Amino acid sequence: AHKLNVGVDLSLFSKLKISADYFKERREGIFLERASIPVYVGLSTKPWVNIGKMRNSGIDASLEYHQPLGKDLHLTVRGNFTYARNRIMDQDEPDYAYTYMNHSGQMQWQKFGLVAAGLFQDQEDIDSWAKQSFGEVKPGDIKYLDLNGDGIVDGNDVTTAGSPTVPEIQYGIGATVKWRRLDFSFMFQGASNVSLRMNNMHPFCDASHFGYGITQYIADNHWSEDNNRADAAYPRLTSQLSSNNTQSSSFYIHDAKYLRLKTVELGYTIKKLRVYLSGNNLFVISPFDYWDPEKGGGHGLSYPLQRTAKIGVQYQF
Repeated sequence: AHKLNVGVDLSLFSKLKISADYFKERREGIFLERASIPVYVGLSTKPWVNIGKMRNSGIDASLEYHQPLGKDLHLTVRGNFTYARNRIMDQDEPDYAYTYMNHSGQMQWQKFGLVAAGLFQDQEDIDSWAKQSFGEVKPGDIKYLDLNGDGIVDGNDVTTAGSPTVPEIQYGIGATVKWRRLDFSFMFQGASNVSLRMNNMHPFCDASHFGYGITQYIADNHWSEDNNRADAAYPRLTSQLSSNNTQSSSFYIHDAKYLRLKTVELGYTIKKLRVYLSGNNLFVISPFDYWDPEKGGGHGLSYPLQRTAKIGVQYQF
């Protein structure tokens, strides 16, 4: 591992504090199984060797500013920001027929899949499209781009889909205001450059489970003859597994960035006694609204983050 870290800590005018770091790391000799050895070589077990290479770099910064606004009024503002990006430099990949299939040069948590182009609206739409090699295709099924232009959509049309599933950017901003015996504080938390992949959420059946109940967004906006929309949130419903509609693709990749009001608190102090009202996870703003994006991918049926409110009393002895 080759590491570089450059940082600075500043305190100015007894009001402003800044801490910032730039980091860079290159790792070599990562232990992994060789993937470039072709099948015709005849090895029953591929060797594990120290051949992988990764690169990671980014910045990490925090700021705090305190400002009196009068005899009894004080304001403190805080913020933090982290940006980290990694790259796979070498993982002994085979020579893919098309460069867009390469994992090298991509991020560690980058998802791959077919590129969805909406839903088929009728049989004429299917007939005029490239042939999709994932079983029978009907109106309401997902259609995929033929990236290599050979007239067939198959495993050679797989490429990157969305952002990585671990956020590259994380940040927070908050403030505290004190006026005489009253204090108020809040903190927002956010993440960006992140995607989630919905999977294992197909109603009625999938490859290994049967009997899944239908979720609200699928019931409200799935493709049907009465809702013949190419941009419907879910393809046609079926009691049989549709291999075409369960392919890993950009159809199920969503932007999972969010901004959350993480904490808010209002307090009142009388001598050594403080009474306060506080809340956690009060709301979140995100383009993804099927479930809390901080939960990540899957089917959304795991236990959610809790929204809490409490009244408390503090006493200093």
